[in-house]
Amino acid sequence: MFKDPRPLLKRHGLEAKKHHSQNFLISPRVVSVMASYARGTVLEVGPGVGTLTDALAERAERVIAIEKDPYLCSVLEQEYSWANVEVINRDVLEGELPAFDVCISSVPYAISSPLLFKLLDEPFDTLVLLLQREFVDRLVGRGEPSRLTFMAQSMADARNVLAVPRTKFYPPPRVDSAVVEIVPNRKFEVDAWYRRTVEGLLTHKRKRVHNALVDSRAIFNKGKDEMKSIAKNAPHARTRVVELDIHEVREIADYLNSECFEEGG
Repeated sequence: MFKDPRPLLKRHGLEAKKHHSQNFLISPRVVSVMASYARGTVLEVGPGVGTLTDALAERAERVIAIEKDPYLCSVLEQEYSWANVEVINRDVLEGELPAFDVCISSVPYAISSPLLFKLLDEPFDTLVLLLQREFVDRLVGRGEPSRLTFMAQSMADARNVLAVPRTKFYPPPRVDSAVVEIVPNRKFEVDAWYRRTVEGLLTHKRKRVHNALVDSRAIFNKGKDEMKSIAKNAPHARTRVVELDIHEVREIADYLNSECFEEGG
């Protein structure tokens, strides 16, 4: 049964904390859609007062819920008696993640990017995340690309599952959200050179590849003149970074590695 978080918050004298990016999901339909993906061991980041957690516990073998706010952990302990849920009070961005099959979470906006980078480096079957709509658009290849766009598309496939208006949260955030499904699909090896190249290029994403590489030369430990010489022969040197796809970025990374940085540059 769906538990509206508002009475729970009122009963415990709690309000949403902006510094924790707390916006509580109040839509039974969104909870049902997200919980339908639960299987095996589910990781939930930011369980809040347990609205989604309760639905996950009904379907999963085990739920590991990581909550930073100790007051919300206390609410979970007092309100529920789950036999298959472990609540961990800590910052999910600190330390290693526990092993999981599926991560299903309404993610606090403030940690969306670093959390997704962290999740993508873990072995998983599926990620089902409720994120800011603009963020989801970048993941599925719409809108202006970002560093995250290139990394995510290189390592996984993303599908927009459900639009979630801001009115489905309490208190309502300033932007709309969406549920995204992410499944692993590594198109090639995402090594240190690819990561470094993505960082360098996307730091100057409105420039042409040649200029972006020169301007990000510090990432490659090169002087300006040396980097100019290297960058002029780079694949797609005259293409604007925003027009590249992941395979073209891989070409540039391979060039920088094998042709110019054989000694580790």
